[in-house]
Amino acid sequence: MRRTRLARLRTLKPAFFTNEDLATLPFSGRLLFAGLWTIADRRGRLEDRPARIKAQLFPYDENFDTNALLDGLCQTGFIQRYTEEGGRYIQIVNFEK
Repeated sequence: MRRTRLARLRTLKPAFFTNEDLATLPFSGRLLFAGLWTIADRRGRLEDRPARIKAQLFPYDENFDTNALLDGLCQTGFIQRYTEEGGRYIQIVNFEK
C-alpha cells in the first residue's frame, strides 16, 4: 500500500501579516512562504524543487515563478537554500521558534 503524505497543520501568528520585511515581497511570495510551512518537515526543511512546490501549493495557477519567489524569500532571510549530499534543500529560518 502506498503511503500518502498529509499536509501538516501549522499556525501563523498575527505578526506574520504585519511583518515589514515580509511586506517587501509580492503577495504571491508571502502566500508561498505561508504555504512552505505546510509542506516542510517538523524541523522546517523541505526539498528545493520549485516545480514540485508549485504543484503542491498552487496547482491551479499558471505563470507562477516559484523559483524567483523562493529566491526573494532567500534574499530577505526568510529561507535558506542549500545543497547537501547532492540534493537541494530549503530551511525555513526560525521555523522551530
